[in-house]
Amino acid sequence: MKTFAVILAGGGGVRLWPHSREHKPKQFLTLFGNKSLLQHTYERLRETYAREEIMVVTSQQLRALAGEQLRELREENFIIEPFGRNTAAAIGLALITLQHRMEEEFTMAVFPADHIISNVRDFIYASSLCAETAAITDGIISLGVPPTRPDTGLGYIQAFDETPRVVDAFTSPLQAMRKVLTFAEKPDIETAIRFVNSGDFLWNTGMFFARGSVLWHSFEEFMPDHAHVLRLLQKHFGKDSYDSTLAMLYRQMKSISIDYGIMEKARSSYVVEGAFDWSDLASWDSMYQLAAKDAADNVLEGEVIAVNVSNSYVKAGKRLVTLVDIDDVLVVDSDDAVIICRLGHGQSVKDVVDFLRRKQMKDFL
Repeated sequence: MKTFAVILAGGGGVRLWPHSREHKPKQFLTLFGNKSLLQHTYERLRETYAREEIMVVTSQQLRALAGEQLRELREENFIIEPFGRNTAAAIGLALITLQHRMEEEFTMAVFPADHIISNVRDFIYASSLCAETAAITDGIISLGVPPTRPDTGLGYIQAFDETPRVVDAFTSPLQAMRKVLTFAEKPDIETAIRFVNSGDFLWNTGMFFARGSVLWHSFEEFMPDHAHVLRLLQKHFGKDSYDSTLAMLYRQMKSISIDYGIMEKARSSYVVEGAFDWSDLASWDSMYQLAAKDAADNVLEGEVIAVNVSNSYVKAGKRLVTLVDIDDVLVVDSDDAVIICRLGHGQSVKDVVDFLRRKQMKDFL
């Protein structure tokens, strides 16, 4: 059975403002090494998938930028949304596009474009095992990783088996599966601590695998409004009316994530535990956690002078940034804006972006 890797590359990455902007959001930024997060994601998948098996879902606004960064891909590799409507709509559009192109059954493997993964070999093994498992079951298979800290900015998956089972070379697909009890999205700190201490929760990486027919039945059962719109759109594939119909119908789709819309409701939901290091770079706090620290537990990037400063993340832009007698702060400077907050509160950057939108301060978005 053929498997398609679907990269979700249409998100806004608002929590990495002021560097992540509407015209160039997080997945297109070069934050580690000399390649963007999208390019790193694509290169990981090319270890397993042929070029024609990799699809990129992105918005019309970001299509040119995605093509510029992924020059190897052809036009048919890109699935274009007229505008963002969250992950359920993006995945639904990818699903019916592949159904239109494929006469036989296929498996979909969904990957966010903006994550950081080390020990890539372990990731390749775990993701391949998930695809094999999805191909022989009627379930939706999530890929989870063990939590290393109580984090309020991440989603969690509670697995049925209390004993973690990290896959290795001797693990068969069916042995790797564990029944999902619950999905929990962004808990408060007390709940996150309880999750980590319990030992039966994994971080939800947002990567999941399912046969096309299984995923479509899930849309029909749990998101019938989406399924109805997608069925209407299917009738316009290959016709001149496709683009205008897509734009009209997309506005009718509720902006909701696949986690809330399907994953939390699906009865045949399983998880495979991976042994790779993973971060979704949910905020500048994540950048601090991943970066090498100096003797004072600071991460200082660019022209920065820090006097009697500790446990802080400071990213300078073109200007010199100076700090004196302060601890536990996050400072990120760009050409036209700067964010300053307590380290550990990077998730609140989204509130700033929401304020800018309400005030229609478009020059800063």
